[in-house]
Amino acid sequence: MKQILISTILFSILIVSGCKNGHENHQAISGSYYTCPMHPSVVSSTPGSCPVCNMSLIKVEKNENEHAGHQGNFITIDKRKQELAGIKTDTVKLRNITSASTIIGTVAIDDEQVKTISSRAKGRIDKLFIKNTGAFIKSGEPLYSIYSEQLQADEKEYLSLFEKSKTVNATTQLTKELAGAAKNKLLLWGLSEKQIFDLEKSGNASPLITFYSPEAGYVTEVNITEGMYVQEGSSLLKITSLNQVWVEAQLYSNEVSGIAENKSFKVFSESNPEQIYTGKLAYSNPVIEEGKRIYLLKIRVNNPKGNLIPGTLVSVVPEKSSASVLAVPKSSVLLEKMKTVWVLAHENTFEQRMVVTGAENKYWIEITSGLKQGDVVVTEGAYLISSEFILKSGAGQRHEH
Repeated sequence: MKQILISTILFSILIVSGCKNGHENHQAISGSYYTCPMHPSVVSSTPGSCPVCNMSLIKVEKNENEHAGHQGNFITIDKRKQELAGIKTDTVKLRNITSASTIIGTVAIDDEQVKTISSRAKGRIDKLFIKNTGAFIKSGEPLYSIYSEQLQADEKEYLSLFEKSKTVNATTQLTKELAGAAKNKLLLWGLSEKQIFDLEKSGNASPLITFYSPEAGYVTEVNITEGMYVQEGSSLLKITSLNQVWVEAQLYSNEVSGIAENKSFKVFSESNPEQIYTGKLAYSNPVIEEGKRIYLLKIRVNNPKGNLIPGTLVSVVPEKSSASVLAVPKSSVLLEKMKTVWVLAHENTFEQRMVVTGAENKYWIEITSGLKQGDVVVTEGAYLISSEFILKSGAGQRHEH
């Protein structure tokens, strides 16, 4: 009997001690604790290293009453932390999502937009203002200055007739006609009205004649250097406008059916998926390229802002009528045990919601349940918010709802 009594006392002491230790550990974890950012299940009351990956443990301040009364998963992140984490949001709205297969295309220069600048006269290129390809030049900017004896002689001829036309005694209809013909000759050489006006004002023929760009565009070819002699009609430069471009898409023979017959296509780039361009089929290869099994489509796309740069890969889909659906960027949807998104509940507070998805393309995904139009979802940094939520709430504290 005495032995049983001693055993009972010892067991009671162990229970009390265990409860006390457990209470102390709980207090340490519920107030603040240290955990691994890569392995949230590692929890310690003191700083140190993670036994799994050897990373330094970080301190976590836990506030259990932070979202008391709320159902679901909530987390509050101040503005500064949001900026550091690069968190971005977008509004849920109706978008057209087609289920048609996406074709990869390449932006190319439209040959009709290429302007070849040729030499109007024989002479020596004395000054070249554009020396490298790729430069953007505005309409009216100087391209090159040329020394041409022929041009200089025609300038002198015009000045002589112009001065005679101003003399009252010598002014005749014939003189006016000769002066007008001489002026037209200078215009045909490529001189502008302003250049001729400056010539009349100065009264001296310049040995160097400067020629200006007839339109804006990118310099895609430079065939001359300073000091080079050129003949009349020699190709000097090529300027290309990007107001209109081609999108070249290649299809395999088994993909041609049902696609080549489409006359309109939607084009969008990865850098700006919100911007959708509409293109018209300009060329359809009538035959499969021998030995390649490739069918070539060329789609002409208006590009007024010049955002589609030649060489860029773009996505092309046949234009089809489709109903508008609620959609969000694919980066918003987290594929964990279930599909979830983080929604901005109110200022600095985010709520995790489970969603059901439908049709999707490369950039957008339809939301059939879990969100409504006007909700603001996290598009970048969603995984960081999930990690922060796990650290603050403790491993295994997430509500699966």
